[in-house]
Amino acid sequence: MKDQEKIRVTKSDGTVAEADVLLYFTLKENGKDYVIYTLNERDERGLITVYTSTVVKNNDEYHLEGIESDEEWAKIKDVMRTVIKENKE
Repeated sequence: MKDQEKIRVTKSDGTVAEADVLLYFTLKENGKDYVIYTLNERDERGLITVYTSTVVKNNDEYHLEGIESDEEWAKIKDVMRTVIKENKE
């Protein structure tokens, strides 16, 4: 198994956590970059929680921003479904 790419994420409480990158992609429709990552937390059903953010470059630094619209979420979910489907085949 290959090494998982890691990023550092500042959580809403100000703490910094190391996250595993699951997918990095650009949507053709809007040209924005996105990252899907996990902090390996489990929800009440025992499933691993994943997060999606827009990746924004500011000078030589990158930061993450939230997804703003339902349309954007729909396109991201389409990407996720495609990746899952391709990994099952």
